[in-house]
Amino acid sequence: MNIQNELKTYEKIHKNAIKTWIISKTITSIIIIAIYILVMQLFLIPKFGHIPLVKYITYILALIIISISIADTFVGSFLEYKQWKYAIFEDKVELIKGIIIREKTIIPMSRIQNLKIKQGPIQRIYKITSVNIITAGGHHEIPALPVEKAEKITKNLNLLIEAGEKIE
Repeated sequence: MNIQNELKTYEKIHKNAIKTWIISKTITSIIIIAIYILVMQLFLIPKFGHIPLVKYITYILALIIISISIADTFVGSFLEYKQWKYAIFEDKVELIKGIIIREKTIIPMSRIQNLKIKQGPIQRIYKITSVNIITAGGHHEIPALPVEKAEKITKNLNLLIEAGEKIE
């Protein structure tokens, strides 16, 4: 193992990740809040609206849900971006992520079975994409990469995987 290889610095994902995460989390929050309000107005208030405590609890829960959604959408997206790092070595891929619980994933090249480049509609607007690394044990993702960089990474990973197969 090359010591210089181990000293390689981790790379950050693209800053547009924050924008795409904010947009997708906002859409999700709106749907969740709409469902909560719908259930509250159609079922809880008509049945139990005459009980003041039930009415107050439902409104307090709505405020809590909205507050958590806003905090997760805006603060969570920035914190998540600051923590996301990845590095590609000759023998492995390392991913570091997590806000409260830090998670470091090490994927040996010999375990990679498939690579995919995935780009959703929001990512397409901001010209970023994700590289999906599929192993027998699961699915891993490097999010928010410029399209050219994602293609370069998958090409380099394919070359490293093929080189490893020839050695074995």
